[in-house]
Amino acid sequence: MKALLRVLIFSFLLFTLNLSAQESAIEHAPIGVMGDHYHEQGEVMISIRHMKMLMNGNLNGTDSISDTEIIELPNPYQMGNASTKLSVVPQDMVMDMTMLGVMYAPSDAVTLMAMGMFVGKDMSLDTYAGAMGMGDRAYLGSFDTSSSGLADLTLSALIRLNETNLSKWHAEFGIQKSVGENDGTGNVLTPMNQTVGMILPYGMQVGDGSSSLIAGLTYSTERSSWVYGSQIKLKRIISEDDWNFGNSFYLTSWAQKEISLETALSLRLTFDNQDPVDGRNSNIMAPIQTANPANYGGKVLELGLGINQLLNIFPGDHADRVGVELTYPISQDLNGPQMKSRWAINIGYQKSFF
Repeated sequence: MKALLRVLIFSFLLFTLNLSAQESAIEHAPIGVMGDHYHEQGEVMISIRHMKMLMNGNLNGTDSISDTEIIELPNPYQMGNASTKLSVVPQDMVMDMTMLGVMYAPSDAVTLMAMGMFVGKDMSLDTYAGAMGMGDRAYLGSFDTSSSGLADLTLSALIRLNETNLSKWHAEFGIQKSVGENDGTGNVLTPMNQTVGMILPYGMQVGDGSSSLIAGLTYSTERSSWVYGSQIKLKRIISEDDWNFGNSFYLTSWAQKEISLETALSLRLTFDNQDPVDGRNSNIMAPIQTANPANYGGKVLELGLGINQLLNIFPGDHADRVGVELTYPISQDLNGPQMKSRWAINIGYQKSFF
């Protein structure tokens, strides 16, 4: 074990030697911030980010809600002999998002950015006997559902507005196109204690078939060995299918401390406000909270802790940049009963070259 530790320390020190004096880890925002910087004419940057998010338990607005309370809520799409109350309750969900990006600056004033996002979702659920009058709501069992695929493609332009020795301003305008499947199916355990295939609820779909306009503004300022930044971003649906995830407003601010040229630590606060699902797929009507379009979106405040590190991994004029950020929700006010976010981790790699 001691020998392995020595090898790891030696490798880390080797990677951080001979870094360009013109670069520093603090030049880029925490890895969870997208479109935080622009480039010089002719410069290209490739990046890959992977985020894992864990959800567990349920909230109704800001309050925790138990399975017993959820299955007493009415089923808004009850038909025929279906349960008059909700009968399937989400328990745990893991979401993986992998983002591949490339940036290119045709001029000092404009940087173009393209990104594709791959999504994987895995959810565990419990099923209870349907409510048919005064019958017993017995626990019947649990089951899992999953979905994955290419979710969306984004093309954006970052426009340099103003730059001084201490501060930078730039705007972002882009289009995001959802390309993922929006009517995927899976096997579920019904309140009749039968396993059947059906269209999965909105939250388990990879895409929604929409096109969105993205507009943002980013500011950063440097003070001694500190950098402070803020970003505001709006996403508005401009073309939709039968249904789509709601419009969103996003605001984040961060502070970074330079430990050395190669290392920077960050603290970030993020507010995300998303509207409920707009529209409806009439074939999504299971007795579960996620089948109701109103039970999506809400206001979430998160705290993030991160590190940016410069390394010499691959050859080139620029160092390799690795970032890690852990985020934790400190406030959640959700639209109706929804799963509660627990934590997320974002790991990324960036490499620039001419």
